[in-house]
Amino acid sequence: MVHSVIIRRAIPLACLSALLHVHPAAFAQTTLFGSGAGGAVLLTNNGFGLGGYVRRSVGSRSTILVEVSLGAGKDERELRFQQLGSSIVPYKRNFFLMVPVHAGYERRVFAERIVENFRPYVQVGVGPTVGWEYPYFDDRNGNDVYDEDVDRRWGVFAALPRGSLHVGIGGSIAVGAWFGTGSKVTQGVRFGYYAQHFFRGVQLLEPDIRRSQTVFHSPVITIVFGRLF
Repeated sequence: MVHSVIIRRAIPLACLSALLHVHPAAFAQTTLFGSGAGGAVLLTNNGFGLGGYVRRSVGSRSTILVEVSLGAGKDERELRFQQLGSSIVPYKRNFFLMVPVHAGYERRVFAERIVENFRPYVQVGVGPTVGWEYPYFDDRNGNDVYDEDVDRRWGVFAALPRGSLHVGIGGSIAVGAWFGTGSKVTQGVRFGYYAQHFFRGVQLLEPDIRRSQTVFHSPVITIVFGRLF
């Protein structure tokens, strides 16, 4: 009889102990790979870019997200030279800024085999991209060629109001990892590739050097930092 009472009391205690051990791990997994928002620094073939994101958990290993970034579009043949205290890019016709607004899906991988403070994932994204094309120089004679004796080169910011809007679509694919064990702050790094297609051509170089282009693509390294909800 005594043994029966002990067993009946021990079973609920064992169940409670198991729950206390399982729930924190499940909570940590969901929290550390869950909803949040933050910023990003991007490094591409075109230089540096800045971005931000909002992500929402749809399970302990999956999130959906929206990312916005700002970066330059350049031709691979653009080279900057120093000239009499200033810099010049030979044959350049226009500046170009790109703002992708992409929705994505992120899936954690190897969750059973890797500790919580290193959470690798794969990610895909797609969505519209807005571009802003604006002149590198004031083309006073209208020949689309920079004439040093006639034309004046604009600064990056001075020429911004003189631009025109482009609309396109783009996508990206990447692998990355989140680091840390904190319940509020997170950070990570991502390696990927993006491509953007615009419906109207962008004239980056003088027309005699290269025709307008509609596709921009580059590998990208992204450093991500944010806060979990």
